[in-house]
Amino acid sequence: MMKKSFDASSRDQTMTEFRLVCSVTKHLFGEGYRVRLEVSNMGQSIDVVATKNRWITAIEAKRTDWRRALHQCRAHLMVADFIVIALALKNVPSELMQMLHANGWGLLMNDSTSGEWRWEIKPRKNKRVWQPQRQRFSEHMRKVDYVT
Repeated sequence: MMKKSFDASSRDQTMTEFRLVCSVTKHLFGEGYRVRLEVSNMGQSIDVVATKNRWITAIEAKRTDWRRALHQCRAHLMVADFIVIALALKNVPSELMQMLHANGWGLLMNDSTSGEWRWEIKPRKNKRVWQPQRQRFSEHMRKVDYVT
C-alpha cells in the first residue's frame, strides 16, 4: 500500500473536513502519535486513529456537526482506550461539554485564526473496551498504513 503525505499548511477561511483531518493529524504527530486515517470499525470508519505506546485513541473530526460526532463515538467504545472529538467551532455548546464530561471523552479545538489545536478536555481512559473486538480491530489496523 502506498503511504499518503498531507500538507495542512494551505489554509483558507473555510476549513473543509479533509483539511481539518489533515490539520489534526499534523498536531497529533507533534504530540508523538502514530496516525492512521479512515480506519474501518464494525461497518463504520473512524476519521483518525492515533496510537501511542499501546493506547488507541479514536478521533472524530467535524467542522460543525458535533451531534453526529457524538453518535459516531459510541461505536468506538468497544475498541478505543480514549475517544476524542476534534472540532473547528468558535464556541463550544454547553450541551456538548456536558456530554463529553459525562462520557469521559476528549475535545480538541481548532483556533480558526492561528490554526493551532488545544485540548479543551483531555479524555479519560475508556473502561468499556471489549477485548475480542479490540483484538479484531488491532489486527485490521496493522494492515492500514500510517500517514506520513
